[in-house]
Amino acid sequence: MDKTIAGQHADANRKMIPSATLEIETRRLTAVLVCFSIGGYPAWAVAAAPKLQMHRQMVQQKDANGLYPAQSTKGHFSVISPIPFNDYTITTEDPNIGTLTMHGIGSKSVDGMEFGTIETVRTARQKDLNLRDFITRTAANLGAMAPAIVVKQEGPEEVARAAFEGTSRAIVMRLSKTAGSVFNVMCDYPVKAAQTARQKCDNYVSSFRLKN
Repeated sequence: MDKTIAGQHADANRKMIPSATLEIETRRLTAVLVCFSIGGYPAWAVAAAPKLQMHRQMVQQKDANGLYPAQSTKGHFSVISPIPFNDYTITTEDPNIGTLTMHGIGSKSVDGMEFGTIETVRTARQKDLNLRDFITRTAANLGAMAPAIVVKQEGPEEVARAAFEGTSRAIVMRLSKTAGSVFNVMCDYPVKAAQTARQKCDNYVSSFRLKN
């Protein structure tokens, strides 16, 4: 293999851990199920094991700025990732809410940053998601205080944005919902890397776009 090409592959491998996808997104799936709890108990307590369908793995096509445009294969969104990404769908069956489908774009760097965008397709039996409650729970799970949360209507989306820092990890997120889906754009990074990581996270989260 050409040394230049080999170097590019090595660099991409250092930046991303593709095998981490199911582990990371299963955690996010659990969080979503908790928030869609029905009848006073967590839906994930009775949900089937999640199934992963990988559409594209470790996508390395860059734009002119050296970033990675990421359009979900089955979902209704796109983001711009700073590192190579995976494009996938996760499904699980739950007796309370039916088939839960999540379309995702995600990646994890070897220096501990996680970039993830999840579209959760709403079902007729799901409770409506309270954006403020979801963000407050996410902050609490991190050991952080939730900031003041402003919810705005932006076109077809009801949108909330937040950033908070726990003892070891920090999160920048954008949470929104439409008539058909809930979209969670999240960047998670080590607090010790905040000086360089925060701007990457802000750029990633703000790059989210709905597909027409």
